[in-house]
Amino acid sequence: MQPGIELKAKKKSPLEKFGVYYLDRFDKKDLTHHVFDIPDVVLEQKIRRISIKGIVLSAITGLVLVWPTVYIDLLKQNEPWYIHYAWTGGVTLISIVIELYLLFLIALKAVHEVSELINLHVHKKDFLQSGPFSITNILARTALELPDPEMEVLGIDPFERISKKNLLILGLLYKLKITITNFAARFLLLKTVGKTIAGISINYVALPVECFWNGVVLNRVVKEARLRLFGFALSNHIADNVLHDHLIERLSPLAKQGCLCAIGNAVVMAQNFHPNMVILLLRFQHLLHTDNNSTVKYDDWNVFLDILKRVSKEERNLLLDLFTVAVAFDGKISQVEAKNIKDAYGADYELYRPRLLQLTAHMRAGRLNAAAQLCGIDLLAG
Repeated sequence: MQPGIELKAKKKSPLEKFGVYYLDRFDKKDLTHHVFDIPDVVLEQKIRRISIKGIVLSAITGLVLVWPTVYIDLLKQNEPWYIHYAWTGGVTLISIVIELYLLFLIALKAVHEVSELINLHVHKKDFLQSGPFSITNILARTALELPDPEMEVLGIDPFERISKKNLLILGLLYKLKITITNFAARFLLLKTVGKTIAGISINYVALPVECFWNGVVLNRVVKEARLRLFGFALSNHIADNVLHDHLIERLSPLAKQGCLCAIGNAVVMAQNFHPNMVILLLRFQHLLHTDNNSTVKYDDWNVFLDILKRVSKEERNLLLDLFTVAVAFDGKISQVEAKNIKDAYGADYELYRPRLLQLTAHMRAGRLNAAAQLCGIDLLAG
């Protein structure tokens, strides 16, 4: 396990193990390219092709495997209810199992192809090679849309401001999206055109609904995989530049503490433990050789604001650089972040806010090189 991580649940879910197993089994090419050598336009085209292929395969899978359920439902509708529902339930169960298995493989393969494009093998020397935030585990959870494990990193709890009840309700609604859409579509058709369209039962509306949602999910999975892979690549890029410029040796002890406070507060205000932020946090912990037993509260907003007042102007610029990167790293700005960033930026708000908005937009849109240009961390200027 990575240093500094305290998991609240020690075991991986069976689905995550399933994802890791297949990601490890997929052929890995002997690649030598560096992702930052690929222009953003080319990178976007290649990822779009991967996404389109996955969407088409997911839609076909949904079409083929929902059809038997609808067919049996109509075929047995005049049978006694127990025979009707026994047949429909049995066929539905078998179809769902096969469909989920194939959809998982399609998503895992798409995520794997994006990772090959990013070529993370160039970071084999990186210390994030195992545990819940190894890139393989991150990608497995991304492909299968599994939640990241609840944990504390360096004493930082990102969920302390989040209502667990709200998270549960949102999760249940998300899982019911296909059923709700299918019911709404059938109800609308029933009220407007009747039970059949050109002699075809409106029950078959389940087919295009399933195709649509499978495509939507696959597209979202590829975008999230791209964001997480870019975050991994940029974290290494930033860390390499910090090492190359010998920045750590030039920082005061208070500024070093401020580095982790900058990232830690971005994590808490984002109200999620996005893997990009975790990796950035762990990379800086590794660079700073921070003791896991430190009593400093790295997620205390007032502590961070106090550090910004006490460090030198150059160190303050560096901390605001790092804070800006951390806030933008999950590709969005939360309401809590938007409300509080002015306190951190102070008189430099109009200087940093445009950079924050641009970097967030680049991360969300998949413009890696453009994002890298805005990820500079230095002691010279903001």
